[in-house]
Amino acid sequence: KKAIIDPFLFKYKVQPIKKELYEAVIVKASQLSRRKHLFSRDRLKLFLKQHCEPHDGVIKTKATSIAKYNLAEQNFSYFFPDDPPTFIFSPASRRRGRPPKRASTSLVSN
Repeated sequence: KKAIIDPFLFKYKVQPIKKELYEAVIVKASQLSRRKHLFSRDRLKLFLKQHCEPHDGVIKTKATSIAKYNLAEQNFSYFFPDDPPTFIFSPASRRRGRPPKRASTSLVSN
């Protein structure tokens, strides 16, 4: 079995948005960070709305997003260099949602 690669061994090439002002640099994983609260539920909902659509009960990437980001040319190992995950099957629970509210046992006198 292939050994898992420590993410801190990777080096990342950071390219500036304004290429005429700055040049690309290579940094270590410890030099990268992100602002807190950059990822939120609202941002996830917006991302799904803009780039995904349901097809037969499955959420799939929109064709426009596939073309725009050249996703058809990539595969899973391009984004995740380690072995693909193996998911364990877990049967669906029979109870879905919240349990029903229990009726009050107190008696009302007339």
